[in-house]
Amino acid sequence: MRICLISREYPPDTGFGGIATFTRHLAHGLKALGNDVVVVALAKEGKDAEVQDDLGIPVHRVVPLSIGANLGWTAFCMPYSRYVMRTSSALFAKFDELNSLEPFDAVDTPELLAEGFFPAITKCTPLTVRLYTPHSKFIAEKLHNVTDTFDHQYVAAVERIAMLSADVVTSPSLDLAQYVAGDLGIRVDDIDIVYNPIDAAEFSPEGEHAPIGKPGRTILFVGRLEARKGIHYLIDAIPEVFASVPDVRFVIIGDDTETATGQKSVLTEIKERLARTGCADSVTFINRIPLADLPKHYRAADVCVVPSLYDNSPYTCLEAMSCGRAVIGTDGGGTKEYIVHGESGLIVPVKDAGALASGMIKLLTDETERHRLASNARKRVLEVFDRVEIARKTVELYKKAASRFSEVQNSPYSGLRENVLFDADELLYQHDTMIRDLILEKSFRKFWSDTFKMAAGRPRLAIARISLSFLKTLGLGSSNFVRRLDLNVKERERARLLLGRSRKPANEPTKAVV
Repeated sequence: MRICLISREYPPDTGFGGIATFTRHLAHGLKALGNDVVVVALAKEGKDAEVQDDLGIPVHRVVPLSIGANLGWTAFCMPYSRYVMRTSSALFAKFDELNSLEPFDAVDTPELLAEGFFPAITKCTPLTVRLYTPHSKFIAEKLHNVTDTFDHQYVAAVERIAMLSADVVTSPSLDLAQYVAGDLGIRVDDIDIVYNPIDAAEFSPEGEHAPIGKPGRTILFVGRLEARKGIHYLIDAIPEVFASVPDVRFVIIGDDTETATGQKSVLTEIKERLARTGCADSVTFINRIPLADLPKHYRAADVCVVPSLYDNSPYTCLEAMSCGRAVIGTDGGGTKEYIVHGESGLIVPVKDAGALASGMIKLLTDETERHRLASNARKRVLEVFDRVEIARKTVELYKKAASRFSEVQNSPYSGLRENVLFDADELLYQHDTMIRDLILEKSFRKFWSDTFKMAAGRPRLAIARISLSFLKTLGLGSSNFVRRLDLNVKERERARLLLGRSRKPANEPTKAVV
């Protein structure tokens, strides 16, 4: 089959997160089965569009289109939605260009940020949408500080359109499939479960080990330093583990984030907590490292921990298992579907530092059990998660998507794909114009309403206000005279407001201050 994988994220230029890692493993798994695979991804910020070669797989890097690029009001009010439209349209434009030259049999996109929106509404190729974590879940559970605004709801809406319009929807876990089915109002059976793939040859127990440093038993955490990854519960568990296993050392690999209270550094926050417990010397922090260097760090660990509050299917869990290491995960999300508790790892309750500590102590002090779980973890990866086997199952789903695609092809853009990006640009332009006109109209009305009210009691201040507005309109706002007048008017307006607030009717009692 000729297959196009569309993904904003693809290593090494645009990340080694879950989406990027999945897409690369899937691409090479599909290629190993003899398929013609093409990837369309974003270019690294600041770089131009280009075509790269990833071991025989062409990767077309694109930059966001100018669609909506100069819309100031929309950029201010809806930054996420504007980003989605600019990047999704760029990815689709390149896909459409390649598809016109040589048609694809299947196109595969993540649901995140609606990368499949334009392929979905144009119905040009059988579409498979992969689930990661839809925006609706970020809103519902306030993940990554996402709030319930029109901007975020708009992103969630276009994601839903892509998912509902896809020929096949896949999920890496039943846990996530159940949430999405409920959110979309469809049956769970309408979503196919396809586990995350892994290169078991690259992530294997054999190979180079990372330098250990001081001797001792090692516990490894890999992930961004943010609340959702459960890093704070790991930090809280460390003193109890250290008390039972004095030679334990912790290695934490991951980027810092400014998501602590007050938008401050999480790394600084957890280092302060470690210092208060006297365990700081037992913890080593390492910034994010290339994917190719991760296996040697997994091999150097005795136990790996994945204490996430929620993860649909964390790659850190799968990578550690593939490297033949005992893993402790939580029951938050899909991790419990990758680890069979008591057979290929341990599952502890989410947000439970005590249970996490007990699990770590158990595996550090029981070498026989640790090796049993590690061996079973590697065996489970080879049987269930090898990327060629996952790719084989995915090809069958592409065939199912093609069958459904041939049955129904209803789209207002069938045969008119060149209009879809024009219409999207026009939609953004009209939205921007609406916001601009509304704000300017309301501002104009408010200005004159306040000025007329002011004229009744402070005519000279009202005249000064009108004169100041007129001078600014003429472009004289930067002159010293206008600046002094502006400052004087603002001071008098504030004084007027304060005076108005202090006046009370003669018969109104003064409220007691509590």
